[in-house]
Amino acid sequence: MRYASIGNGRLLVNLDEFGRIVDFYFPYIGMENQTAGTPIRYSFWVDNKAILDTDLITSLSYLDDSNIIQIESKKDWLSISSFAFIDPDSPTYYLIMKILNNSGENKRIKIFFTHDFNIYSNPFGDTAFFDPYTSSIIHYKSKRYIGIKLLSAGTFDVEYNTTKGNPLDDIYDGKLDQNPIAHGNVQSSIGMEIKVNSSSSSKIYYVITAERNLDDLRKKLTKLNTAEIESNFVSTYMFWKSWVNKGSKERNSLNKLYNVSLFVIKNHMDINGSFIASSDFSFVNLYGDSYQYCWPRDCAYAAYALDISGYGELAVRHFNFIKDLVSPEGFLYHKYNPNKTLASSWHPWIYRGKGIYPIQEDETALEIWAIGSHYERYKDLDELSEIYKKFVKPGLQFIMDFMEDGLPKYSFDLWEERYGIHIYTVATVYGALTKGSILAEGMGDETLAEDSMEVAKTLKDEVKKRMVYNGRFVRRIDENGNKDLTIDASMYAPYFFGMFDSADEVVQNTMELIAQKLNVSNGIIRYENDYYQRRKQLPNPWIITTLWLAEYYIDTGKISEAEKLINWVINRATKSGLLPEQVDPETFESVSVIPLVWSHAEYIIALNKYESIKKKEYDKP
Repeated sequence: MRYASIGNGRLLVNLDEFGRIVDFYFPYIGMENQTAGTPIRYSFWVDNKAILDTDLITSLSYLDDSNIIQIESKKDWLSISSFAFIDPDSPTYYLIMKILNNSGENKRIKIFFTHDFNIYSNPFGDTAFFDPYTSSIIHYKSKRYIGIKLLSAGTFDVEYNTTKGNPLDDIYDGKLDQNPIAHGNVQSSIGMEIKVNSSSSSKIYYVITAERNLDDLRKKLTKLNTAEIESNFVSTYMFWKSWVNKGSKERNSLNKLYNVSLFVIKNHMDINGSFIASSDFSFVNLYGDSYQYCWPRDCAYAAYALDISGYGELAVRHFNFIKDLVSPEGFLYHKYNPNKTLASSWHPWIYRGKGIYPIQEDETALEIWAIGSHYERYKDLDELSEIYKKFVKPGLQFIMDFMEDGLPKYSFDLWEERYGIHIYTVATVYGALTKGSILAEGMGDETLAEDSMEVAKTLKDEVKKRMVYNGRFVRRIDENGNKDLTIDASMYAPYFFGMFDSADEVVQNTMELIAQKLNVSNGIIRYENDYYQRRKQLPNPWIITTLWLAEYYIDTGKISEAEKLINWVINRATKSGLLPEQVDPETFESVSVIPLVWSHAEYIIALNKYESIKKKEYDKP
């Protein structure tokens, strides 16, 4: 399981429950996992026997509300306290490991790290060699170079091995075979011996850095020393403390997860502005694909969460990424790779013999809504000028053209399962039109602003006529023109995106049904009889859907009900603070990817609403 995430926009690393690197994304966040999900193992040789990483009892946490991972491990007399972090500006991972000897006698301890890099996410054609000029192991293929170095204070000898076999087999005699180079599907090991006196400790420093050519990599490896690493640890800690203080809240059980959520979103953001939905690579081995793509919908929620937390400059960076993706027609496709290319998709281009756009229209609408919401908050016209011209304006025009009889034309739903006219999509289109019109007016496009508001008004009227049944919203109008009466948590959208007031009777009836029909184990499932990743008799509760209901309760003054749902979400996080997509309804274990960026973004949105209400109550005379 992924248990912690750290990154800097050029490198993203996931650690598992043993504190091992399990994902190593470089140079794009989410596009190339250089480990392909295989853990980097560590082990110890002491008293003529091996101690593996899995033999240790290990816990992970974010250090003092910083983007640094504290790892505590223990077995018998051996205690290890480590800090894992990434340089804020360089694709370099550091691990400072302090080894404590509580045995009552002096010890000589060897530590080994073993690597199975799959460069470009595949194992073919790799080379690994020991570089005597930098005393490091280097893996490379084409334009990807990864260097591994092990250091300690004082004089020390480095052991190494490169092999096509299992590198763990090489540690059971306490020494590495010193094979200097291997190619193909290769693995490597690096190790050193340190002396640890009784009731004392010693430090080792483990570094992985990445570059696009050998010369630049060697320059970085040559400069590494223990003093510099210690200095980098302090400066990195201070950087992240300053960064998170901009948007963080006072420390308590609610806000601890808030701060981790900020880190998760930032770590999953590429330097070019892309967000990926999740960096959990485990699904690739199960389904041949995963969540390491840029879904415009997930991205819009992430950008909005950063916006309301005070990180507007990061939201603008994302909007600049999005502006370069828009199709000639003005819409966004299903999902994208972080390098701005079209990603894999299961939406067809033909339906019932007729050519269609393979899109979820809500994704285009949500990005416009997020940009318009940003403008409302920051009024930064200069920053948004190109974004408006290249994306918002053609996007609004597409949305207005992509209408039939007052409602959006058919497209795929947010759950990526059904074709039709979906109440969630309709609500996001309304949000795009209303928020986009404000930006259009700011840009001097008064005609477009007026047209957008006029279409939004017509849209709302049509929803009242055609998408309400028995006093509540319907999920969709299906392919045959019939009303889909399934209760779906996404029917919260007409209230959230401003099409209807939270006090509206139709909204109230809809949300009451969601609370009644979709409650499983005190969380909220996506919709009735949901089978996605289902393993038990009942469907899985999701984090985002539970928070949607919490947000409604906050906005309608039902604070105690909202608090129950928010606390339910907090209890679904790992001890380190990562939120999954969904959980088993009985064990509450994650049954999908972890972390999910949207889950963390939705938590930030809900907590901002909650604390805003609590502040108003506090400020009352």
